[in-house]
Amino acid sequence: MEGPKDGAYIWGLYLEGGKWDEEKGNLCEPEVMELYVAMPVIHFKPISKRVKPPQSMYECPCYYYPIRKGTVERDSFMMKVDLKMTSDMTIAQSKQDFWIKRGTALIMSIGT
Repeated sequence: MEGPKDGAYIWGLYLEGGKWDEEKGNLCEPEVMELYVAMPVIHFKPISKRVKPPQSMYECPCYYYPIRKGTVERDSFMMKVDLKMTSDMTIAQSKQDFWIKRGTALIMSIGT
């Protein structure tokens, strides 16, 4: 796979508390008893610093470990990744609070 013109392709991340709908290209509910879901390849592109994300995006925290508190030697929190939510503003899944209350986050390593 050839690299992108700007940014980088990242794979190997897992989504906890949600699932990625590849057909619609947004966050959705996971299946019953589905704790971690593999994310498809994500294209990280540099952007200018902004005050807040667009309403259709969830600022998903990305952690190194599933245990989010980390250790003295290494923090678990790495960065925030914008993930598209559904554009249907009539359902709860289109609001950041829905995903925040579920604890939806990207995890880099599910092994402890």
